[in-house]
Amino acid sequence: MKVNHKYEFVGGIVGEMDSKMAQLKIRKQMRQRLGRFRIGPLGLLICISTFFLVSCASLLPPERRMYPKNPISLPKGMDIHDWMDTKKKQFPNHLQSDSPYAAVYKIVFFRKEKTFLGSYISCSAYLRQTKGNTIEIVEMASMINYSDYTKSLSRFNKGGDLGPMSEKERTEVLLPCIEEFLEPPPTRN
Repeated sequence: MKVNHKYEFVGGIVGEMDSKMAQLKIRKQMRQRLGRFRIGPLGLLICISTFFLVSCASLLPPERRMYPKNPISLPKGMDIHDWMDTKKKQFPNHLQSDSPYAAVYKIVFFRKEKTFLGSYISCSAYLRQTKGNTIEIVEMASMINYSDYTKSLSRFNKGGDLGPMSEKERTEVLLPCIEEFLEPPPTRN
């Protein structure tokens, strides 16, 4: 049997050209698809400036996130644990707390008042017993939460704006939230 090498060579070249044409066709299709997502110089400038604005935003320094009326006297005969039990009974659906250390509590308190859009306003802080029956409130933060506060505050339940990032947020959002938490329980007559 005689093999014609000339035709095999030409057939190989044609096959290679077909595969190259297919690759070029695929590249052209990809460019067309990606062409819809091209960002011009103005779009790139907007993306970069948004990134820097968002990443440069920060909370107020720790000394501005301490409660201004520290230390707070607890009711007579109560330590921090008794007082927190009273607060849990006072705000059963609006207070979440954890005690990571012996005389320290981490709290998250959800205000009764909501934003005009219906979002929940919450604040968090560390409460630590200092001397006798006094506590300090430190590391305060506020959050306007767009999700349901009855769900746990885990890493999967995000969706809010953390603050305070300005003195205005501190006085209009954070401090009223802490003040509401500190309200004494209603007296029973």
